Amino acid sequence: MKVILLQNMPALGNKGEIKEVSDGYALNFLLPQKKAVLATEQNVQSLQAKENQIEARIEAQSSNYQKIARTLNKQAINFSGKISEKNNLFESISAKDIIKAIKEKFNLDISEKWFSKTVHIKEVGRHVVYLRLPSGELISVFINIKAI
Repeated sequence: MKVILLQNMPALGNKGEIKEVSDGYALNFLLPQKKAVLATEQNVQSLQAKENQIEARIEAQSSNYQKIARTLNKQAINFSGKISEKNNLFESISAKDIIKAIKEKFNLDISEKWFSKTVHIKEVGRHVVYLRLPSGELISVFINIKAI
């Protein structure tokens, strides 16, 4: 009997695979415990449709990450703020500030999780911030801070 696995089973196969199993194993174990469904034509087509949707979503996300990398890599974002006598900002520039500036300047949505280090910049000058995209690519963004 052919079944479509609904979850990973170490001895049998991975989720989404179509496997030939004995009738008793399918009827007494896999089907009652909802670990598999019969590999009917309709279920196989449904599985193919789901796989195509997932593949399309992954491809769209990948192209979105490439767009972000092409747009942001080695770009400069400018900030200004009041400074103390020691040439330090009264308010530090954080990841949230950078995310907001990127949204305004480039109309891109990025996540705070992508920053490779915690960002709290208090010194005037040019700084480099690294972002690791979910696709694994590492990009750098320059942060320029000027005194008011």
